[in-house]
Order: sequence, then structure tokens, then C-alpha cells
Amino acid sequence: MNRFALAPAVLALSFFTANANANIDQLKGLLGTKKAESTVTTSSLTDIATSAASSIDLGSLVNSVAGNLNVSDTQSQGGIASIMNYVQGNLSGADYAQLANSIPGIESLLENVPSLSSNSAASSSSSLSGLLNKASEYSSTLKSVNDLKQQFEALGLSTDMIASFVTQISSYLNVNADEETQALFKSGLDNLLTAL
Repeated sequence: MNRFALAPAVLALSFFTANANANIDQLKGLLGTKKAESTVTTSSLTDIATSAASSIDLGSLVNSVAGNLNVSDTQSQGGIASIMNYVQGNLSGADYAQLANSIPGIESLLENVPSLSSNSAASSSSSLSGLLNKASEYSSTLKSVNDLKQQFEALGLSTDMIASFVTQISSYLNVNADEETQALFKSGLDNLLTAL
């Protein structure tokens, strides 16, 4: 066999071995190298949770959603902000504070939620939209779903895109966030997809 053909394989193997050893050394550093290796302290768990939270980058999420759903960055920001605003409305103050702490920059992202004019309900041409607007006067759940739909329409997005945005955000959090952050996000959706 040609020795030049083996060179890429040897380089790749040495790269992965070096990275694995570095990760093991880093893990040993977190856990300690003496007999306390099997004991995980609260501070090391906090460090790991902080590391997981710091891996959430809203710019990356916005770009991912824009690319995967073929929407503009402005539409991506506004759609994500509208969904996070919906989630905020369905969580207790303490739960939302915990979620916001886990997702750096979420407060500034919420500034991208489209404002709804008071006459937007009256300007709707669909009789179904008119019924939803009327029903939302009597139900806070219907009102928040209706507001979310109107926010997507204000962004020039179909209300059918809401489920796609939720799926994209959930997928991103499943990879980049800890389980508690994922659970808070899902809890804040409050059966949104069944209400659509």
C-alpha cells in the first residue's frame, strides 16, 4: 500500500487521540485527580451548567432558523422573539427568569417582537380571524395564540410557520442547552402546537 495514502488516516487518528486526551485531562481537572475523582461537587456541576448555557448563541440560532426555513434574518429574529414572548407569558416569573438566565441575550431579542396595533383585529379580512379575535377577548390562552399569529403575519410570515419555528428552536436547544432549559422552554409553549 502507498505510504502517502496512509498519511491522512494517521493524521486524523492522531488529531482525534490528541483531542480525546485533552478532553479527558479537562474532565479530570473538573473532577480532581486524587481519590476525590468519583465525587462531583456542586461547584463543578454549576461550572458545567454555566458552560452549557454559554454555548447558547442567539445569533447562531437566528442564522440557523433563517437558513433552514428560508426566511430573512429580520423575520427569523422577529419569529424567535415572538415565540419566546409567548413562552414568557406562560411561565411564572421565577421560571422565566431562570430561562432568561440560561439564554444570554433573550431580553434584547424580545425587542424584536412586532407590535400589534389595536385596529389590526378590525383590519382582518378573514371571518375566521375575526372569530379568533372575538374569542380571544374571553380567553387569555386564545388571546396569546392569536397575538402570536398576528405577530407572524406582521413579519410577513404565514401562521403555518409557527410550528416550524418552534421545531427549529427546540432542535437548537436540544443540542446547545441543558435539560432544565429545554424543559422550561417546552413548558412555556403550553400546548401551543395543539392550539394552532
